[in-house]
Amino acid sequence: MSNFMSPGRRIRHYRMLRGMTQKALGIAAGFSPETADIRIAQYESGVRTPKHALLCTLAEALGVSPSALDIPRIKSHEVLKQLLLALEDEYGLTVTIMITKNNERKICNGK
Repeated sequence: MSNFMSPGRRIRHYRMLRGMTQKALGIAAGFSPETADIRIAQYESGVRTPKHALLCTLAEALGVSPSALDIPRIKSHEVLKQLLLALEDEYGLTVTIMITKNNERKICNGK
């Protein structure tokens, strides 16, 4: 899993976008002021992994959907294929993967 895909990195990303300190986010999530910054630092660094209920609380404090913080781990091409087909069915999304002249892959969203 890439670093950006981890919940901790995503928590940090959205916290920084909001201009919040670790302490402010921790307090907003219900931690005591004495430990709020330490707890958020542990989640952001990956030392601890927040359970789903806490992810929902953090997402609310950050003003994002819980799914923005909890990216599913895709373990195989088949699982990815099924996910993309489900997205296509649900939202009319079509994903095309193109190989450029430089052998780079690009994902295009089209209809």
